[in-house]
Amino acid sequence: MDSICYYLCCCGLCCYQKKTSGKSEKKGENKAAVVGLFAPPQRAASVSQRSDSKSSSMADNPEGLRVGSKYVVVRYVAGGSFGRFYLGKNIVTNEEIGIKLEKQDIEKKQLPFEFRFYKMLDAVDGPRRKGIPRIYFFGPCGPAWNSLVMDLMGPSLENIHDKCGSKFSLKTTILIVNQLLDVFEFFHSKGLIYRDTKPENFMFGRSGTDTYNVVHILDLGLCKEYLDDEGKHIPYVDGKGVTGTVRYMSINNNRGKEQGRRDDMEALGYMFVYFLRGELPWIGVKAPTVQAKYNQIARLKESTTPEKLCCDIPREFAQYLNAVKALDFTAEPKYKDYIQMFSKLYKTKGFKEDNAYDFDRNHNLKNNSVFI
Repeated sequence: MDSICYYLCCCGLCCYQKKTSGKSEKKGENKAAVVGLFAPPQRAASVSQRSDSKSSSMADNPEGLRVGSKYVVVRYVAGGSFGRFYLGKNIVTNEEIGIKLEKQDIEKKQLPFEFRFYKMLDAVDGPRRKGIPRIYFFGPCGPAWNSLVMDLMGPSLENIHDKCGSKFSLKTTILIVNQLLDVFEFFHSKGLIYRDTKPENFMFGRSGTDTYNVVHILDLGLCKEYLDDEGKHIPYVDGKGVTGTVRYMSINNNRGKEQGRRDDMEALGYMFVYFLRGELPWIGVKAPTVQAKYNQIARLKESTTPEKLCCDIPREFAQYLNAVKALDFTAEPKYKDYIQMFSKLYKTKGFKEDNAYDFDRNHNLKNNSVFI
């Protein structure tokens, strides 16, 4: 299954771009199939069939349908494993928004869970939180769809990484690292673990806006609550199926162990290294079966020490990986210590405190970026 990621078109509209395998491995290392990840909600009552052709057409093509009282579906952008994505519009303000749609009659619905998780992240009510997209509406769209209306985003980290020649400069990497560590601290503080870290799932704000360099976390389809109703941490369990993207997942996840906050942090570490080096030792692994591939990647991760993995980049990245891999299952990561460590590296390198990235407000690559 090809990756589906956000991309900002030159016209300034956000859409999804289907990534073809320009790099080794992209195919086959995406989300692992997860059976019983969430108990499916009760099936919605069947929508009575109407005989007119307009109803039938809208069941297949929702373009033009009203969503709630203020939004309308404009055009299809792309489809993924967790729904279809459309450009939408607020008919009151004429503002463009994003709309995620899911058929009402599918057995295992994801949108109700995503909406619930976004509510836990204060994305529906309360003050706007940096790095969390705003959710404006959840509910039916026409006779056949459920909808989630949200902020329109800019390009994904993967899109920009590709544009930068598959390597970010150290300065840009640290700026992204500290944003993500801050977002994950907030995410975990709400009792959630993410479980699907990959560059395609993190989006910058829209081109030409003040949030063009703000990283947002999206696609909550694989999230899970790690605290029960009494606030107790979920128990450690072995023999579970893997969940997430094999390239970045933690070793314990790779080996079928229950995930906790430490696994999110380890996955982030592999992604940080990928940003700087443009590669990981296990990218492109071949095996006769999916399980054999997972096992081989797990062995490579186990045999590659953080020092070896980070041999040609600043040692702080190895120190980070060693720290998060040493965490106990229920331990709280030391987010602020990690941020302080990378902030110190930023100052040691003499980078200006200008919040300037390798790209400009329109997400075009700057010619003066220096890569390591």
